[in-house]
Amino acid sequence: MINQLAGYFDQMAAIIRRIEDKEIFREKDFASLLGDKNHQIYFELISFFPQLIRDNRTAGSLMISDIGEDFSMAVSQVLAQDNIAMLHLLLYYMDRGIGDCYDQMIGFEDDIEVCDALNDNYHDTDIIILRKVGCRWEMRQPGKGLNGLLQNFYYIDQNRLDGMRLRNYILDRTAVMRSRKTSLKIAVSPITRKKSVEFSAPYEGVNGRTGIPQKLFRVERVLGEKLITDQVIENIHIAGAKETDILVFPEMLGTEEMLCKVMEALESDWKTNVPTLIVFPSVWEKTENDLANTNKSYMILNGDEVLFEQHKRCDYKYDTEGGPVYEDINRDRDKNNILNVIHVEGLGRICIIICYDYLDEENQERIMKNIRPTLVCTPSFSTGSFHFKTLAEAFFKQSCNLVWCNTCSAAHETDKDRNFEIIGLVTTLSKQCEQFNPNSFERIFEGKTKCGRENCKNCIYYAEIPLNRDSVKTGEP
Repeated sequence: MINQLAGYFDQMAAIIRRIEDKEIFREKDFASLLGDKNHQIYFELISFFPQLIRDNRTAGSLMISDIGEDFSMAVSQVLAQDNIAMLHLLLYYMDRGIGDCYDQMIGFEDDIEVCDALNDNYHDTDIIILRKVGCRWEMRQPGKGLNGLLQNFYYIDQNRLDGMRLRNYILDRTAVMRSRKTSLKIAVSPITRKKSVEFSAPYEGVNGRTGIPQKLFRVERVLGEKLITDQVIENIHIAGAKETDILVFPEMLGTEEMLCKVMEALESDWKTNVPTLIVFPSVWEKTENDLANTNKSYMILNGDEVLFEQHKRCDYKYDTEGGPVYEDINRDRDKNNILNVIHVEGLGRICIIICYDYLDEENQERIMKNIRPTLVCTPSFSTGSFHFKTLAEAFFKQSCNLVWCNTCSAAHETDKDRNFEIIGLVTTLSKQCEQFNPNSFERIFEGKTKCGRENCKNCIYYAEIPLNRDSVKTGEP
């Protein structure tokens, strides 16, 4: 990034950190200041930043030449005064004053930009500043705190992430959405009802933090790998032919070899349409002495590149008479503690949260309240559906839709067939939703005990999230 812009965002981060450390932001208090155009604070700020605040109190549109050393020194002087009200007002104008300049200076050379933050001082301030992207189904939400003051950018306080780090992928909308589309088309593919995962018996390991022995389990291998590979490739092509934008597969049914074969197949048949974003079946990889086992999904972009790998970060457990048995991943909890977030204008923020990571209350709240995704893709290998169903609409207040894809293969790990009446769902919160029609808020997909299928070949379900008030929402079985 251009040095002046990075420095500008460093100053915004320093202001935010100061405000966060001093007091809780009160919208009512700031509104009173914003409404008093003749308050002394305005005159002081105009004397410091005449190019930022016009005489009529609207925000000036800054150029790179405006944000050099003199501007930086002026910000330092305001910070030194430690006047929280003045810092609120300065932040308000800095956010609005730099938006056009940022958009002009930052272009999409490769359709993708990758960054941890727009500011360089996030290690010192623990504040991450990012460009705010709009979401077509986003609803007005009161009480956004200090972030509600910002119009063009938003921030994340790393102190609230409990060590989790972010990797941000800013995608050009034209690289994700076909022009003039009036809805986002989503598909989920449970793939198979056959037993496909071989789990280990419980074994004893040592907790890396306490040094105390505890029971663990691992995935030994994926069964019927060739059949699953062929089905994944075929379902990608079918979903692509139906102009699907996002396709989500389940958890644990993938392997590294499968990923290579799928990518090779897509590359050799590059003229065929494929979904823009594909959440690959997660890969459970065991390592020597189980020291670095992982469970990770891959986000594939346009069928020709792996955009990122998303690790499962919470350890699933099941209970036995001898005590709980934990999924043996993440012995080094800091190594893969990264959440990848896609930012797309019109769609907002998209991320993968694998199965139990979505059910773990602390992890869920941490992500939802601080990262504020607008679309969560959740590949799953679950013996139950109740919690996913009840939590599906939990974050509508934050305009977040959920895509949950389970697999009927998991039915082999339980005797509760009723748990597989539902095998997936897509919430469809939009500005077309009808308050008295619950079906307008979600599509629910039937599993093996209700779907009536003879086999699972080409098992794909579809849903659409309207992007306009007047677009037509359709669905396919």
